[in-house]
Amino acid sequence: MARIVLPVILLLGLSALAQTCQVRYTSPDYPELPVGPPQVRLTLSPSVVTANGAVVQVSATTTAPGATAWVRVRWQGGQLATRDAPYPGYAPLLSPNPAQGCPTVTASTRPITGPGDNGMHAFLAEAYAYWKEWRTDWSCRYRDSEGNEYTTTVTTGGEAPGSPYYACAYLRGYWRVNSGVVSATERLPVYVSWEQALDYDGVYREFATRLLEDHKRAGGSMLAYAFAKEVPEPVRGALKGVAQGYFYDCNWLGICQRADPAGEVKYLTDVPSALTDLVATGRLCGGLITFCFGERNARVSDIGPKVEIKTFLMVKGWRHDYLLMDRLIPRKYYDPADPYYPGVPEDERQQVLQGCRTFKDTEEGRRCVALVETPTGIVPTLKTLLMIDPLFRRGRQYP
Repeated sequence: MARIVLPVILLLGLSALAQTCQVRYTSPDYPELPVGPPQVRLTLSPSVVTANGAVVQVSATTTAPGATAWVRVRWQGGQLATRDAPYPGYAPLLSPNPAQGCPTVTASTRPITGPGDNGMHAFLAEAYAYWKEWRTDWSCRYRDSEGNEYTTTVTTGGEAPGSPYYACAYLRGYWRVNSGVVSATERLPVYVSWEQALDYDGVYREFATRLLEDHKRAGGSMLAYAFAKEVPEPVRGALKGVAQGYFYDCNWLGICQRADPAGEVKYLTDVPSALTDLVATGRLCGGLITFCFGERNARVSDIGPKVEIKTFLMVKGWRHDYLLMDRLIPRKYYDPADPYYPGVPEDERQQVLQGCRTFKDTEEGRRCVALVETPTGIVPTLKTLLMIDPLFRRGRQYP
């Protein structure tokens, strides 16, 4: 019986700095090796990221550690809201050089930051491993196209050879060593709510920019619905652009890119005078020879005194959906100088203030904002659950 030791660094020509293992196996049965290629196990912890600053542990191993020369992991990129990562200026979650170990490897991502990392990220684990496969040799006859008969040796995985061979006689069975790279992939959803990484004004400022970036890709497939008494700037201006459509990135010949009007924008309010300037009808037209595109479909409906929050905005984008809520907390809940402050029970005060992590104090009260980004699909569902269309039809519509 011969015992074989493979110095993997020499066999694979890997760098001396790469961590590798020697794989040993004994002929003729190779009991140290698995039958067939081992599997790679890739683990992400946590498996979903919703907290700003989270660090993900990426670990990989195989089902046959003793037959594994090396294991490595890498970040393959991410499908973000408006583009694929990496792109110029984007910091990869893992170093571009794969983290390598033996027989397992663990690497840590950089801290996750929302909303810039929100999306679906892909990780790849690879391992160079050895395994054994059963082989049988057969002596078989076959005929060529002219009818001449020959005898040849045919190797199979244990089964008897089929056509065009016949009259096959079993010769021997044996184990054959094989090796190669096996791999596995995992996806990491990252959806950090925006207010975890930004202040109140920063949420509105960055969201306005994102809306326009997303609209350039979504075009007429973008949808927006809101229960609102108001829509603060600069998101208000962005929604105007989304509803009207626009041309952008025009070259010296006057040839431009085009973002068609959103497919549908509906505002349900009890203060229609505050939102009627967001109405948009007609079509997007332009050019030396005028052409028109899309249909503007942004309308307002006065549904009476049923809107209890400042703004609840739902937007269906290209890859992601967005849910923005802006609510007002009266001063009696948080300002000791307010004459009604002492009369508020402490448990009620804590319940009202709970969850208000990003806010701005105004004369009217405390404005609390939250902005959640999700995979696309939730907005059409919420539109049905919240009965947007029936409520809109019952109200007084503008125009």
